[in-house]
Amino acid sequence: MERTLIKTAIYSFITSFSLMIVLIQRVKSTTDANGMVSGEEIPYPEFFYMILKNSIIITIVMVVIIFLYKKLRR
Repeated sequence: MERTLIKTAIYSFITSFSLMIVLIQRVKSTTDANGMVSGEEIPYPEFFYMILKNSIIITIVMVVIIFLYKKLRR
C-alpha cells in the first residue's frame, strides 16, 4: 500500500503541475463598461508559487482519497 501511495503522490504532482502550467493563463484581460481593455500580468515567481501550492494541495487530496479507498476496500 505504501508503494501505491508514493506512486500516486508522484504522478498526481507531476500531472497537476504540468496541466496547470498549460491551462492557467498568466495574463488576464478585463473589459470595462466603456469598452476599454486592460491587461493584468502575474509575475513569473508568483505564478509558479501559485501553481506549486495548488499542485501540493491536489497531491495531498489524491493521496488521502487513495488511502481511504484502499483502507475501506479491505
